[in-house]
Amino acid sequence: MPSSKKENSNSVSPTAFSHMNLSESGKELFEVIENISGVGFWKANLQTGENQWSDQFYKICGLDRTRNPPSTDLGLSIIHPEDKILAEKAFENSIEQGKPYQLEKRIIWPSGEIRYVVSEGVVQYDIEGKPHFLLGTSKDITNLKGRESQHAAISSELGNILDYSIDLIFLFDADGLIAKVSESVMETLGYSKTELVGKKFVDFLYPPDLEKTNRAFESVLKGEKVRNFEIRLIDSNGGLLYFNWSGNLKEDSNQVFGIARDITELVELKKKGAQEKFRIHTILNSSPDLIWSLDRDFKLVSGNDTFLKHLKNTKGWEIKPGDSIFSQELFLNEEIKYWKKNYQKALQGNVIHSEEKVSLGSNESPIFFETKITPIEVDGEIVGLACFSRDVTEKRSASEKIKEQNKQLLKGQEISNIGYWESDLKTKQVFWSDEMYKIWEINKNAQIINHEFFFQSIHPEDQNTFLYHMNRALSKEKKLDFVYRIILEGNRFKYIHEKGEAIQDENGEIVLFRGTAQEITKEKEIELELKDRNFFIESTLNNVPLGIAVNKISDGEATYMNKAFSDIYGWPKSELLNVDDFFTNVYPNPEYRNWIKTKILEDITSEDPDRMSWEGIFINTKDGRERIINAKNIPVPDLNLMISTVSDDTERYLAEQALKVSNDRFTLVSEAISDAIWDWDLENDTVFLGQGFNRLFGYPENQNQASGDLWSNAIHPDDFERIETSIQNARQDLSQKYWSGEYRFRKYNGSYAFVNEMSIIIRNKKGKAVRIVGAIQDISDRKEYENSLQTLNENLKKANHELALSNQELEQFAYVASHDLQEPLRMITSFMGLIEKRYDAVLDEKGKQYIHFAIDGAKRMREIILDLLEFSKLDSVKETKSWVESKELLETSLLFLKKNIDKARPVFHIDPLPRVYGHKNTLVQLFQNLISNAIKYQPQGQKAEIWVSCIEKASEWEFSIRDNGIGIEKQYLEKIFVIFQRLHIKGTYSGTGIGLAIGKKIVELHQGRIWVESTLGQGTNFRFTLKKPPAV
Repeated sequence: MPSSKKENSNSVSPTAFSHMNLSESGKELFEVIENISGVGFWKANLQTGENQWSDQFYKICGLDRTRNPPSTDLGLSIIHPEDKILAEKAFENSIEQGKPYQLEKRIIWPSGEIRYVVSEGVVQYDIEGKPHFLLGTSKDITNLKGRESQHAAISSELGNILDYSIDLIFLFDADGLIAKVSESVMETLGYSKTELVGKKFVDFLYPPDLEKTNRAFESVLKGEKVRNFEIRLIDSNGGLLYFNWSGNLKEDSNQVFGIARDITELVELKKKGAQEKFRIHTILNSSPDLIWSLDRDFKLVSGNDTFLKHLKNTKGWEIKPGDSIFSQELFLNEEIKYWKKNYQKALQGNVIHSEEKVSLGSNESPIFFETKITPIEVDGEIVGLACFSRDVTEKRSASEKIKEQNKQLLKGQEISNIGYWESDLKTKQVFWSDEMYKIWEINKNAQIINHEFFFQSIHPEDQNTFLYHMNRALSKEKKLDFVYRIILEGNRFKYIHEKGEAIQDENGEIVLFRGTAQEITKEKEIELELKDRNFFIESTLNNVPLGIAVNKISDGEATYMNKAFSDIYGWPKSELLNVDDFFTNVYPNPEYRNWIKTKILEDITSEDPDRMSWEGIFINTKDGRERIINAKNIPVPDLNLMISTVSDDTERYLAEQALKVSNDRFTLVSEAISDAIWDWDLENDTVFLGQGFNRLFGYPENQNQASGDLWSNAIHPDDFERIETSIQNARQDLSQKYWSGEYRFRKYNGSYAFVNEMSIIIRNKKGKAVRIVGAIQDISDRKEYENSLQTLNENLKKANHELALSNQELEQFAYVASHDLQEPLRMITSFMGLIEKRYDAVLDEKGKQYIHFAIDGAKRMREIILDLLEFSKLDSVKETKSWVESKELLETSLLFLKKNIDKARPVFHIDPLPRVYGHKNTLVQLFQNLISNAIKYQPQGQKAEIWVSCIEKASEWEFSIRDNGIGIEKQYLEKIFVIFQRLHIKGTYSGTGIGLAIGKKIVELHQGRIWVESTLGQGTNFRFTLKKPPAV
């Protein structure tokens, strides 16, 4: 809230802004506008210091108008100290520079609360142009600032979610284009942000899931929420990943917000779990023993096939889980009592061992079973019974056999390295089977097993991930199925495959966490080695320049194709997989396609390896370019596979063709031009000689080959060392591509010719010179001309010296003319003046006229000498050129003509004139001569009018000095620039006839032209040009 720098004189009623001249209704409307908009108005008189504040402005400032009259000090006092300097600076800019007052600042209410306020104002000036009032408005934007901070916090929080969320987060527009992705998307799928954002989501979708995905997306766009929607995506390596999706519509932006959870491991684990369950089920059901379990109510929980078949065979009962184990109809009371007694003892915590006799019929021998009933205890409570019954009819005779079988069974468990564990979540107690201790290689009696010991045994790099999977299992989201490493003594480690599940009590509370742990170190090492090997093979195949594809022999379907294969053919992989599409795309010409397809199929059918390689095959890429390839097939009949390799031979083929054309062109050029063309193969030391060697140097027509010794034999001995050193330096300098030199070349007849050689050095990739191609030109005639030219230059130099002496003598003459020749003229003028004065009384008019003629002749002779002197000086101007305003040149010349101007009173019309480059003094003289002529040559009684203008062109300035004088006859337009050429008799117009000659010489000194345009009686227009310097 700005205020005047002067003292405040008094408080003015804030409810009425006097300068507004508002009516009562207007004031009411003004107050309504203030209340609605929340904008407060203020006015500061910059000359009296008087302030006016509206009610809303008081409200914004948190002040009471009854206790706080408006003042400068009050306005400054409530501004936050950190913003006060900015406020004062904005105020000063408004007053001193007339800028609008604009400022966002903080103010402090009497309560100590800080508010954000934005103020704007303008300066009004009085009739003398002095600042009078500063009028403005202020608005409280504290709430807006709060929303901005909240928005920034929300944006930051959203950014953190996108950056750190484990789940994959997507934001789509209504067309299915990806707008934003979380970091986890890029980490999981392996694509960069630029590869995802702006692309269609369906481009990354596994094709079979496209239809159901489109249906789900349409549902979301209708406002429906989609949850637990399972689809598959393709990662950057071409792998298939499973995801569980949820999505909903952001109504404010019509964007779709999607969250995906990677369930690939879950899907794989389910597959493995089903296999494991099937394995256990198979083991249990393959057992000849009766195995079953009961709950506390003696209802069947589960039973193996042997148990179920036994009841069906002996009692005809097909029992199902949930059925009571006791049936009054099928069992005798004695049997029920026997079994119930044993079951009840077991439920009291006892392990029951018994032996039963079962009769199958009168004709069948009884079977004896040995039974074990074990209570199942969870959290210290017996929740059921595990029952095992074995046929021991032949127990005695088969005792040893059974023992051996038991040993093998135990050995099998040991070999499989599977341990069992339980964790009571209420008591925090942990149970490990013996095999668990063996896997961890610890003494059962020496180590207390608890959560802390177990977690610390996990490799640090796997701990966080294990916790993640464990927490998902404990939340019943997914069963535990995870592979991790444990650290043993000696910094050794093992791979453990752990499976587990959370058990709930009758209230749904999770009370038990149990599972198995199996050591899979060897399997994991094999898996990692195989993975590394596959990765190496795949990386190698994808990075070799050779295209490789594997197809089925039976139907031609491609099962593998590396990147180079599709790159060489110039088609996307998807358009080459089918054999018919391959031939149609790659060979668009039907005739050539049928021919090449028939040939390839016949060669393959022949099973002759020599016929399965093809070179120089022409193909077409998708963008229409033609390439040349070499291909080879390797059949593997046992696997029904055909391995195809392909290489791009285009560059070599084109280079070979270009070389052939180049060689042909080289031969033709060497025959067509007069120079002697040669090609020196440095590695083989052979030189090809063109026809020019025959024409220029008399070599036999059939001699087109020579060795590298050609140069040592042909170069003149006096030139050889110089030329040899220069060529060797050029060959060794890797940056030098060209060489040229002049020397004397020995002709076939033994005479020498002056030659000029120009050659190009061709290097290999390492920069070594491998070839030199050049041309030799006979310059003997040119050498003779150069010698004659040198003689001519020496003569010219001598002539220039003589001309310099002549110019010096001319300068001496000019000096004599300016001093010695003028002295007699001054004496004649002086003495004739004395004679006239002394004998004035005795001389008649005729005598006085003669004296006047003598004096006038002497004066005119002096003017001619001075003009001649000026004319001669122009040949040796010593003043340097510089940039000068042509307006200034004109004004200076007018000063020199002031006497003539004051007498004739001419009218000048002067256009804007440019800045020019030249000799200032000579240009002043040029303007002076032309203006002087324009004033002088006027009809009797006519006032002179003179127009001066200039046109700037690309390389010169063209000036025009036009007058309304007597004009010039057409026949004299060219003669006027000749020295001493006068068009008027002396008595009519004065002058020496040298002025325009001087002007022409000045213009030529500036590399310009001067000419005249005139019509007799209609005035004259002198035009001249001055050349611009090169930089202009």
